[in-house]
Amino acid sequence: MNKLAVLLLSSTLLCTMAFPVMAEETTTIPVSSISENNEKDIDLPDSVLYYGKVKKMIQNESDSIIQLEMMSDRYGEYIMNITEQTVWVDSGNHTVSDSATLQEGEGIYVFHSAVETRSLPPQSTAFAVVRNIPMDSRCAMYHEVEDIFMENGQWTITTNNGKLLIHADSKTGLSLYNEDATFTLNDIQKGDYILAWYANVAESDPAQVYASHIMYLPKESPQNETKAYNALTRAEFVSMMYEKAGRSDVHSAIAYTDVSDHAKYYDAVCWASGEGIMSGYGNGTFAPDAFLSQEQMITILWRYAGSPMLMDYSGLSQFHDVDEISFFAQPAFAWAHQKGYITAVENDTLAPQGNVSYEQAAAILNIVMTE
Repeated sequence: MNKLAVLLLSSTLLCTMAFPVMAEETTTIPVSSISENNEKDIDLPDSVLYYGKVKKMIQNESDSIIQLEMMSDRYGEYIMNITEQTVWVDSGNHTVSDSATLQEGEGIYVFHSAVETRSLPPQSTAFAVVRNIPMDSRCAMYHEVEDIFMENGQWTITTNNGKLLIHADSKTGLSLYNEDATFTLNDIQKGDYILAWYANVAESDPAQVYASHIMYLPKESPQNETKAYNALTRAEFVSMMYEKAGRSDVHSAIAYTDVSDHAKYYDAVCWASGEGIMSGYGNGTFAPDAFLSQEQMITILWRYAGSPMLMDYSGLSQFHDVDEISFFAQPAFAWAHQKGYITAVENDTLAPQGNVSYEQAAAILNIVMTE
């Protein structure tokens, strides 16, 4: 059971590329469904399926796609945030698809996070982009493996919060994403991610299908709990900012005792320190593995925006925990609130010491660093 206590933090503060509208993180069950602005236990689906046409592709300086602006008669407009872990699949051929060949106007399936932003249009993280969709119903479907077992010579995969059973046997085709290697159904484990091709769904409880083909996806799927919902570290956040900035040239070195020059985030830390937007703790450390707090993130973004100062701003007085905002972060929170980036988390609180999730960080960076 994929249960998640979802805090609807409007400090994810997202809006569209064109409309600076405050946005809240919310759950999408189904697409575009908006939940209440409080903390709830929600049985999230493995993913949400969106079908539509590519309206516009947003690329970084390396010509990699980082966003897809989508249009659908059924679901309306949507923005899909593409990460390095997003998988691209040719459904008709059961193979990997080259994202560089994607064209505007092309119809695709996008399996995306059940967490979306309350914005116009909403945004979410894409787990899988499926192209070359066959005319019949045998299209690749994205699933998390909640359980897998063998009985009477047939394998059964439980998914969709226990509501779907995917059966497979020796006749089921198997392939690995982006790898020329072989695997068996015995290699699939609980917590893995797959794409499964199937047609008729038996109307039972739970529903049941037979998979004609299964593609085993990388372990670093973007839907894993660490990236999608758990706390983000300082190293992860500075790496995201550095990537969003186009991996700018680094002109200065650093001397943090806990950051090796061989670390994969070394250049990102050098860049952020050189730009004066992120620093260490005063004792010679950067604490790359420490969790990033809400007030740290807001302060970093405030510095990136040029550290604008507001005189006699009283907008934060409505929040019960305003006294918990550290002194260094107070100007940043005033700026973020005045910009419409943050409102109450719950019961008129800001939770400045709360952790930041991968989705929250990805969402806010898509706005602040593209304005």
